[in-house]
Amino acid sequence: MIRFIDVNEKTFNTVFDKMTTAFPYEERRDCFDQKECLKNSYFNFFEIYDGDTAVGFTALWVFEKFVYIEHIAIDEDKRDGGYGSKAIDLIKEKYNKPIILEVEAPVTEQQIKRIKFYDRLGFKVNSYDYIQPSYHNGEGVPLMILSFPDFINETEYEEFLTETRREVYTMRNS
Repeated sequence: MIRFIDVNEKTFNTVFDKMTTAFPYEERRDCFDQKECLKNSYFNFFEIYDGDTAVGFTALWVFEKFVYIEHIAIDEDKRDGGYGSKAIDLIKEKYNKPIILEVEAPVTEQQIKRIKFYDRLGFKVNSYDYIQPSYHNGEGVPLMILSFPDFINETEYEEFLTETRREVYTMRNS
């Protein structure tokens, strides 16, 4: 059974190491900045467990109208075991709100596989031109916006931009 356990001071470094393996530098914070996010009431940082075994992690922001999944990854040796789907299902159940996340455009085989994965879970690929703000005061990263259960309209997209720029992308020190 999949469950989430809060990342805390004791488990932070282990989970952050997983994050650095799963996400390129441009798409994640430095260690200090990630730790600072723990102080934000909108931020939730969880290890994903199957029984007593850690299988991955997720970092998400729970806003009034939607949940933004900033990061979610299953440990490499645990992939293709259904854990990602089960973790997304748990997020859907736990928060019962629309979900928004960002993904890279489907160029490589892994990126194509990722979009197909989210499509199977009911996510919609929105057509907005989107640049993820830089975590490191550099140029942003062009990404695609996916949403569940429906496409987001212009107003919802603007709310997403406002909330994430105010809370998520101001949480950086570098």
